Amino acid sequence: MVGNWDVKVSTGGMPQKIATAVGDLKIVGAEYTPIAYLGSQVVNGINHAVLAEQLVVAGKDTKNVVVIMFNERPEGVTLVGIERVLESGGELGGISVDVKTDIPQDAKDAFDAVMNGFVGSKIEPFALLGTQITKGTNYIFAATLTPVTQDPKQSAVLVIANSLTGELSISDMLGTRHDAMALGYAFTWLKRQNTSLGAPLGEWP
Repeated sequence: MVGNWDVKVSTGGMPQKIATAVGDLKIVGAEYTPIAYLGSQVVNGINHAVLAEQLVVAGKDTKNVVVIMFNERPEGVTLVGIERVLESGGELGGISVDVKTDIPQDAKDAFDAVMNGFVGSKIEPFALLGTQITKGTNYIFAATLTPVTQDPKQSAVLVIANSLTGELSISDMLGTRHDAMALGYAFTWLKRQNTSLGAPLGEWP
C-alpha cells in the first residue's frame, strides 16, 4: 500500500467506527481481541491498523498476533486484510503467545539489559506479546520506535530481546522501516565484538 503511516499507538481505545468493525469481525474459525490501535494511512479513504490477538478455534486452540487493516470511507468500513506478525508454536522451543499490556517486571528487566547502549532511536514497549524458551528466554514485545531526529517519524515494531545472549531483533509491523531488522542485528554484533559505540547506533545517517 502507498501512503505514509501516521503511527499513534493507543492501548486504551481507537476510533469508534474501527472499534465497531473489530467487534463485528466474523471469520469462521478465528476470534480477535484488540491489543492496540497502531495508526492510520490516507489511501482511497483512511486505512487503519489494529494489533490484535488471533485465537484460531480448532481441535487445539492456537493463539497468534496479527495486524488487522481496515479502510474507512464515508459509505462505511471494510476489511482490507489480516497479516500475522507472530505465530505460536506448540512444540519445545516454540513461541508461547500470552499478551500482556501490563508488562511484567522480569520482561522489563530483560528489555533494559539488552537495550543498554542503544542510542539514536527511542524504543518503548507497550505490550509483551509472548516468550520463547531457547538459550535463555526470548521476550517478544510490541513497541514504538522513534528516531532522535529533528522531525521524527514513529514506527510500530516487533522487538525480540534475550538478556542471556544479548540478542536484539527488530522488525517493522507496518513495513515502513526497511532498516529496522538491520538495526537489531548490527547492535547485537557490536555488543558481541565488545566494540565501542563511537557513532550513534539505532538510526542510520
